[in-house]
Amino acid sequence: MAEREAAQWASRWGLVAGADEARRLARMGQGRMAGFVAPGATATELQLLACWGAFIALVDDGFDQGPEPASPAEAKAALTPLVAVTSGAGPGTAPRTPAVAALQDLWGRTAAGTAPRWRERFAAAYASFAEATCEEARWRESGFVPSLREYVRLRRRTITVLPLLLVAERFLPEYPQADVLRDICADVIAWTNDLADAATERAGQVGLVDVLARERACDRGEAAAIARTTIEDRLDDFDTAAREQTQPPSPHIAAAGDRIELISTFLYGAVTWQHESQRYRAPLPAQRPTSRPAADPVEAAVVRLERRLSLAVAAGGAVTDHCAGRVLESALLLALLRARDTHHQEQQQLTAHLEQRRCGADPLDALLIDACLRPETLPPDAADAAEPVVGDAATVTSAGGRGRLKRSMLHAVLHALGGLRLSNEDTPAPGSGTLSSFTTVNLLAVRVLYAHATGSPHTVSTGERFHLTHLLDESDGRLAWESSAATHLLGLHALQSYRPGHQLIGEAVTGLMLTRDPEGGVPFLDSQDVWLSAVAGLAFLGRPAPRRYTARMGQFVAAWQAPDGGWPFASGIRQSDVDTATRCMEFLNALDPHRYRHHLHRGAAYLTSRAGPDGGFPTWLHGDDPDLDMTAGAVLALIPHRPAHTPLITAATRFILDSQHPDGTWDPSWTLSESSVILRAVDALDVACAVPGTDLPRITAATVRATARLLATQHRDGGWGRTPDSDSDALSTAQALPVIARHGPPHATAAAVGHLLSRQDATGSFPAPPDQVGPRPLPFDYPVVADLHTLAALNRRTGQSPLRATMPPVRVTGPRGWPGRARRGS
Repeated sequence: MAEREAAQWASRWGLVAGADEARRLARMGQGRMAGFVAPGATATELQLLACWGAFIALVDDGFDQGPEPASPAEAKAALTPLVAVTSGAGPGTAPRTPAVAALQDLWGRTAAGTAPRWRERFAAAYASFAEATCEEARWRESGFVPSLREYVRLRRRTITVLPLLLVAERFLPEYPQADVLRDICADVIAWTNDLADAATERAGQVGLVDVLARERACDRGEAAAIARTTIEDRLDDFDTAAREQTQPPSPHIAAAGDRIELISTFLYGAVTWQHESQRYRAPLPAQRPTSRPAADPVEAAVVRLERRLSLAVAAGGAVTDHCAGRVLESALLLALLRARDTHHQEQQQLTAHLEQRRCGADPLDALLIDACLRPETLPPDAADAAEPVVGDAATVTSAGGRGRLKRSMLHAVLHALGGLRLSNEDTPAPGSGTLSSFTTVNLLAVRVLYAHATGSPHTVSTGERFHLTHLLDESDGRLAWESSAATHLLGLHALQSYRPGHQLIGEAVTGLMLTRDPEGGVPFLDSQDVWLSAVAGLAFLGRPAPRRYTARMGQFVAAWQAPDGGWPFASGIRQSDVDTATRCMEFLNALDPHRYRHHLHRGAAYLTSRAGPDGGFPTWLHGDDPDLDMTAGAVLALIPHRPAHTPLITAATRFILDSQHPDGTWDPSWTLSESSVILRAVDALDVACAVPGTDLPRITAATVRATARLLATQHRDGGWGRTPDSDSDALSTAQALPVIARHGPPHATAAAVGHLLSRQDATGSFPAPPDQVGPRPLPFDYPVVADLHTLAALNRRTGQSPLRATMPPVRVTGPRGWPGRARRGS
């Protein structure tokens, strides 16, 4: 609602000059900004904050947007009448521009009922912003190069945080001691903005990264890492100031608590919005290669990777990487917009995106693209071409038996995209028992789509339709329902089939538009920040530089523990899962087992409740089919608590051993890479050796087989692919390296490390094909995953991992010695 109000307000006052400007405003998500910085505010207050955000974005940003930034004279001419409005002097003789008229309306609504002292403070803050903006323009025009101190002082005033923060505070009592907290808040938000813009700054622009690069005589990549460390220092300053104001003998204790909470929420909400907003999605700064060979090339590569990864951690401790767009979700959104006959330019953008993806698409993506863009070419048996993807038919009542439902889902998708004829015989039966939230919505959506497509609406009950609508209405602040755009869009297509004018659809489309990646594609997930933060935190603990971020990362992870004791993979969603729970427990136990003992105790109880009778653990709910990854993760998470969970660990270890194939592999779960599942299983077997009652000879034999498999499939370039016949990639290699380093011959480890080093790019990152899948087996791409696994692998190769395995190394050589059989791409 705040999003819609801000857009309508900006249009009503003439701030939006044409469709392009309206789309630019929509992409910023000012309503989202308001919700993040003031989550407890009333609807009216959120709308006001969103309008202020729109005003700042459309008017104040005009000074550095466009082909040529504003000159000092132009900036002064535009800002002087605006300052006059907030000071109460009126715009004077200046023309009543749309900006002046809009601010008069906005200021009147904002100032109503406020104290004179607050109005004076706000007027001073806005005048300071105007003066600083003109000064920045003078710097730009004269080519002045500021010092770091000069830049920081000016940037605090140009970011417009202080005026907006004062709007959020306007009805609170006067509290001058908050000035230091406000300044820190403005610094953190401004510097986070600068980091995101660092790689796209134009000639003449002055930014924190450039200032640091000049002052420290370093490259922009290193300067960006220094900037991120400086942000962390400033956050420490905030904590120190807040502590001083709320502890005796401070005279401000009574007044401090609420104000500190408001400013802290504003700060962390603003940086969360910055990381989510498309406005701040920019490439990373490059790092200058060293001019002479490093004494330790591995250490040099890790340092460059650490610099890159430090930028992935938001100020609040979350790792907020963006998922790349995917064909399935992009096509579903395009089809929904066509059915609603809205967002015509976005339709054109999505169409162009899909056309571009068609060249080189795999068979399933090609089928989806053709169904959406060329439905007349879709044969009646089109879904049969994708039959290998969905696998064998299985019962829909088991969340683990996904084949039959997946087949029906694929048919329903092809119907929504290209009008594939559906058959009553393929309609899935109503669910029984307890299903995960994702399975529930997918099942309801498919049943509704089948019912209306086959002219049999009576086959779906009114209760099922109400249930679907109710679930889709529970977004809990995520852009996509439960973070999953695929499930959300399938549910919206079902809702469109029987309630085409429903308000939920329009609101959902607004959110889904904000998830699109820079190429215009819609991702599978809008976040998996909890899972990523736990994985990153464990990797960071092995190195001094990134370790300093882990305290806030731990706080973030702990804060999102679910009521059932597990963890969801993303903040703001309800469905917990075993994989995320085990990752979070591993991290918190390695970080500070005493501080997080209550979280770990509840997590262990959650895992206990999910264990199956055969020792295996499912992804979602007790009774679902077990997964190897989940079971291995449970062993790793419960090992520190083994006195209380020895039988559970023993049974889970036996499940892992029983699940291994003769060739040393295990069935993949939520990944595509052989080395991924081998790493998880071997890590679990290694630590299980310390548990009384485990079968040590079987563990040794299983480890030998797994290691031999990796040695036999290592390519001549030293790397591994997702499968033996795939080309080598950084992520698969990083997941194989820890096993080889511990249990394989040294020369195989050296070759793997050499391959990894050859894969590092100019930003310090390790690009790789996606390995995660969802819905299984469709891959989705969070680029930071490869970097995190590489950091963990290189840490463990040097013995710096927080994971301490208790099993002695088992040295294995491949058939006829290393490097094993040659593979395609070697």
